[in-house]
Amino acid sequence: MAVINAWPARSSIINTTSVNADMPEQTLLSYATTKGAIQNFTSGLAQMLIEKGMRVNCMAPGSVWTPLIPSTMPPEQVKEFAAS
Repeated sequence: MAVINAWPARSSIINTTSVNADMPEQTLLSYATTKGAIQNFTSGLAQMLIEKGMRVNCMAPGSVWTPLIPSTMPPEQVKEFAAS
């Protein structure tokens, strides 16, 4: 937290989360858990830093291909991943 004291007012922190934080897939429980934690951390940090004039948000960018994807679903579903 020491670095935050060096940042000027109106600074922004943006974290990345996932739709899985709110609607977890049963095959992605550990992933969804970490994304939920990031969302909760972001909310708490935003409340803490608002008094310093700093903004903290998180965003869920949508489907992103990672090496984790093929190991979490059947091959037919992998072919269709993020097709829409």
